[in-house]
Amino acid sequence: MQETVYIDSIFLLNLVMDLYLLMLTAKMLGKTATYLRIFAGSITGAAGYCIVLCIPGIPYAVKVVLGMIPTGLLMIKIACCTKGIRELLRATGYLYLFSFFLGGFILFLKGKLPVFRKYESSILLLLFWGFAGYAICNRGIARYREKRKNCFCNVSLIGDTGPIEVRALIDTGNGLVEPVSRKPVAILDEEVWNHMKLWKRPEKYKMIPYHSIGTDRGLLEGYVIDSMEVKGETQNKQYENVVVAIFKGNVSGKGGYQMILPPGLSV
Repeated sequence: MQETVYIDSIFLLNLVMDLYLLMLTAKMLGKTATYLRIFAGSITGAAGYCIVLCIPGIPYAVKVVLGMIPTGLLMIKIACCTKGIRELLRATGYLYLFSFFLGGFILFLKGKLPVFRKYESSILLLLFWGFAGYAICNRGIARYREKRKNCFCNVSLIGDTGPIEVRALIDTGNGLVEPVSRKPVAILDEEVWNHMKLWKRPEKYKMIPYHSIGTDRGLLEGYVIDSMEVKGETQNKQYENVVVAIFKGNVSGKGGYQMILPPGLSV
């Protein structure tokens, strides 16, 4: 028994699907990938799939491992210009996650829609439902990024030479409190704190116990500052006599923010 495979149809289908996948991956990464780079990455992916598919005498599973994974890495590198191995692997993970979703979405429709079962070999129908899956993912990413955006705010602190503006993460899981007053505690990078030495006075000093994953118990040095302004998108909020703990290092591994706020000190 023989089966005829039209390589041009396979190439076209993979080209368009790879366009969807790379656009979703770039959006998830927050990369400003140009359409030209995305198209070049999609051509690379479609051509790589067709080349691997045409190699005789190799089981399909082996073709996927030895062909599709390197092709996916190359697609991401071309389209998104990732920096470093970690970002490349993270982007490739997103690529295959979206690929899994689109494939599952199309299989679900095949089982539920009679018209799909009747014309299951139609390239145009597959591309149409692929676009529907892309639109759903695109909407989900937009909502996710909007939600993440609302988790951050700007904070104005009083420094040695005037106001200091920092980016803060509002951490709903941060239950750190000063043990005597039970006031919520904000956590600040040591580098920023070095520009606020005017608050390093004995009467302002606090010791704040904490525990976290990997550290059963510990102590953070902290100080009380007279005021702090938290700036939201629609309103600002002023807090008086705020307890701020000093973090020895960067609270954000990538430097995206310099402060962690508990819910009690948010807008």
